[in-house]
Amino acid sequence: MYRTLSGRLRLAFILGRLGDWKGRFLDIGCNAGTVLRSLSNPRKFGMDLSLSVLGRLRRVNPEIPLVVADAQALECFRPGLFEGILCSEVLEHLPDPGRAFLGIARLLAPGGRALLTTPNYRGHRPDWVRIGVLARFGVEGMRQDRYFHTAFRPEELEGLARAAGLAVLESGTLEKEIKYAAKPAVLLFGLPKWLNRELLHRAWLDMLLQNGLDRVTLAAYACLRRMHVHEWLNRRINEGVRSYILVQKT
Repeated sequence: MYRTLSGRLRLAFILGRLGDWKGRFLDIGCNAGTVLRSLSNPRKFGMDLSLSVLGRLRRVNPEIPLVVADAQALECFRPGLFEGILCSEVLEHLPDPGRAFLGIARLLAPGGRALLTTPNYRGHRPDWVRIGVLARFGVEGMRQDRYFHTAFRPEELEGLARAAGLAVLESGTLEKEIKYAAKPAVLLFGLPKWLNRELLHRAWLDMLLQNGLDRVTLAAYACLRRMHVHEWLNRRINEGVRSYILVQKT
């Protein structure tokens, strides 16, 4: 993920916000620990539902304490344990995201902060989407070839946070760059991806096309930066493809 433009932009955004956070820090849904390994904070903890991805992190950084747990059931930690929490790209997979917010509110110490990110959307809110390339990694669908994957607008994240008793410090969107940098790649790979999804159903081909799309998107963005037009384009886009919220426990 972090080899793509979307992943690189997201990682830069998250690290920019977490750079000065002190105290115990928990990464909910840490996966293989890309964010954790980038933080200098010595009091950092990782949590994920998948034992296998935590195993990968353990082999690289055995000193980071890791816990297998569900973001909707955070009772395995004692209340008020953490001064900082990250929950990036997790809420969209949860049937009950409100429980995750309640759990985060419970885990935060007074004055503690949490940063959450999710996909953004316009128009119809997504719910069950096709597995596609994830089939190559052993992911199975709950509804035939689909799995639960939704999205949130910033104001929806604000509502969930306030319902959990958290104060909203900031909310908005990020990854505006995707909306213009991906256009050349979509023109090249959009139709082949659609044909494979609708007719061929070849997971290896989907992965090949997605890799091509990601590479062309990165190249287009690099070209636009060299031309010094990316900031001008960003100012003309109202919102990005990802939502975020920064909250605090009062």
